[in-house]
Amino acid sequence: MATGVAPTHPFPGGRATAARARGPPVDPRSQVIPVPSDAHEENVYRLIPEEYVAPAKEQRYRSQFAEQVRQEYKSDCKPAASMGPAKVVVNHPSEFVKRGDREKIGKPVPKGQPDRTVRKAPVPKELGEEFQPSQKDFIKQNALDNINSAPKKTAGKSPSYLAKKDYGRTPDYLKRRISELKETEYRRAQDLAEQERTKSAREGIVPLPDEERARILDGLKANWEKLNSDYQKLSLTVDTVPKIARKVNMEQQLKQYEELIEKFSHTNIHVNF
Repeated sequence: MATGVAPTHPFPGGRATAARARGPPVDPRSQVIPVPSDAHEENVYRLIPEEYVAPAKEQRYRSQFAEQVRQEYKSDCKPAASMGPAKVVVNHPSEFVKRGDREKIGKPVPKGQPDRTVRKAPVPKELGEEFQPSQKDFIKQNALDNINSAPKKTAGKSPSYLAKKDYGRTPDYLKRRISELKETEYRRAQDLAEQERTKSAREGIVPLPDEERARILDGLKANWEKLNSDYQKLSLTVDTVPKIARKVNMEQQLKQYEELIEKFSHTNIHVNF
C-alpha cells in the first residue's frame, strides 16, 4: 500500500557520494594507451614497475688525524689577516683628517740608522809600484818555440797497413758473398726457365728444333728471291687494272716473306701445335 513517502536510500547520501566518487563520465577514446616503440620488443614481465631499492652507501673514510690537523690549522690562523675586519668604525664626514692630524694619529716612524759595525777598507794613501806593460811579442815567441821544438817520441811504432799479406786483395768474405749471389742468380734463372717450359708444355707450346728452323728459313729466302725476281721483271708502265692488282699483290707477299724471315732468324722459337 502506498503511503506517500518517497523511498529512502539504504545509506544516507549514498547516491550523491557515489556520483561524486565516480566523477564526470570519461570518454574512452581520450585515454592514451602506451604503445611500445617496437611491437616485437613487447614484454609482459615488466608490466608492474619494480620498486627501486637504493644500494647501501659505504661509510665515508675519515682520517684518524683529522681532528689534530684541524686544531693545528686553527692555532696558526689569524682572523682577518688578509682582507681586514668585516666592519670598521668610520668617522663622520665632518671629522675629516686635517693638516697635522696624521702625526697625532699615526705611529712615529723610526729613522733609519746606518750600520757602523761593518766598514770598508780605507783608501791607501800611497799608489805603490806602478805596473809596467811587457814588451814581449808572445805570438812571435810561440811560433819560434814550435819551429825549434823537436817532435815527441812515441812509445811504440805505428802499424804499417801496407805490409799486410792481403793488402790490395779482395777480402774472403766478399768473395764468398759474390759467389753466393752468382749461385742465387743462376738458380733463379733455372727456375724461371723450368717454369716457362712447364707452362709451354701445359699450353701445347714446344720449342722448334734448329734443323727444322734452318730448313724453313732457307725455304722462305728461296721463295722471296723467286718472287723478287718476278717483281723486277714487271713492266714499268702499269696502266691497266690487272697490272696494278698483280703489282700490289706481289708487294704484299714480299713484305710478308720479309717479316717471316725476320722471325725465323732468331734461335729461340716456340710453336703451338
